Amino acid sequence: MKINVALLFGGVSSEHEVSCRSVASVAENIDREKYNILMLGITKEGEWQYYNGPIGLVKENRWENTAYTCPAFLSPDRATHGIIFNHDNRMTTRRIDVAFPVLHGKNGEDGTMQGFLEIAGIPYVGCGVLASAVCMDKEICHTVLANAGVPQVKWLTFFCGCDPAGAAEEVGAKLGWPVFVKPANMGSSVGVTKAKTVEEVRDAIEIALGYDEWIVVEEAIVGREIEVAVLGNLDPRASVPGEIVPGAEF
Repeated sequence: MKINVALLFGGVSSEHEVSCRSVASVAENIDREKYNILMLGITKEGEWQYYNGPIGLVKENRWENTAYTCPAFLSPDRATHGIIFNHDNRMTTRRIDVAFPVLHGKNGEDGTMQGFLEIAGIPYVGCGVLASAVCMDKEICHTVLANAGVPQVKWLTFFCGCDPAGAAEEVGAKLGWPVFVKPANMGSSVGVTKAKTVEEVRDAIEIALGYDEWIVVEEAIVGREIEVAVLGNLDPRASVPGEIVPGAEF
C-alpha cells in the first residue's frame, strides 16, 4: 500500500521561487512505487491550492490558478488528518500519512508550519518546532552555539535603527574583511551580500534591512563546505559526506 505524502511548497516568503524549484526536484526524484504525492502549494498572498499538473510549471513558478489547481488546505482537525479540497463548492477530504514541507524562509523553516502540523497531528519531514525556530534566527542560533561552547565564526548583529555607516566601521574593526551580511530571519540565498569594504558593508546592511529588522554580519571563512545528513533521533543514521563546490565566489 502506497504512503500518501503531501508536498508543501511556495509560501509567502521572499524565497517562494526557491521553494518551487526545490519541490520540483523532490517530485521528480521521489519513488512513485512507494509514495502517492499530493502537491499543496501556497501562493505569495497566502492562498492554498492543490496542484495536479506538470512538474515543469511548478519549477517555472507558473502553477498558480491553472486548470490543474483547486482550492485546498491542510486541516488542523486531527479527525481529518489531511487535506480538505473545494471542488466547485463541494468539499471533500483526503487523508495523508506524512507532510513534507519543502518551504523556504519565514512561515516554512522557522517552526510556524511545524507547529501547525503538530496541532493537526500530522507527522512531518524535518526538524521540530524549537530546532526550526532557533536555526532560522541566525542571531539566536549564534547565541545558543556560543553558550554551548561550539566553535563558530565571529559575528555581529544590528537592529534596524542602527546607523549603517557606523555599523560598517564597527564591522571592519571587529571582524575584518571580507564578511557576509544577512537578514537574521531568512534563508541563505535572498538578501545576502559578501562585502569587502566599509562602503560595501554599508550598502549590504541597507539591503538586508529590507528583509528583516535584525541583521547578522559574519566573518568569511575560506574553506571547503562538507554536508552530512542525519536521519532519526533515538537510532540516528548519517549519510556519506558530500561536498558543495561553488560555481562562483558567492
